[in-house]
Amino acid sequence: MSDDKQAEFWKFRPNAPLPGHALGAAEAIVENSAREFVIGAGRAAFRMFVVRRHGQFHAYLNFCPHYSLPLNHQPDQFLKQGYIECAQHFARFEIDGGRCVAGACEGEHLLSIPVTVNAEGVLIIA
Repeated sequence: MSDDKQAEFWKFRPNAPLPGHALGAAEAIVENSAREFVIGAGRAAFRMFVVRRHGQFHAYLNFCPHYSLPLNHQPDQFLKQGYIECAQHFARFEIDGGRCVAGACEGEHLLSIPVTVNAEGVLIIA
């Protein structure tokens, strides 16, 4: 799959939000923390998370490339020692870019979802 198609793959997941979908107040995600967003219900729910670091927002599909499971066991628990960490197999991913730097999927990437903050301070899908 080309990098362009890979970057857009999240859009084809069940219940994927459309560009412009409001996630909530950007200020609700404090520096060096993450928040999960679930759109839909059950097994077809679209799960994503947003990390705030150095005042920037990084959003990813909540889906480990190693074993196709959510990265977290506990709500909003994605970060450990400055990395995104998979609670299943302890793979570690860079916050900026989502590249796996340690673990079974080393060199692979989390699927990024573009987000932005609008003039009202609302975090939205870009």
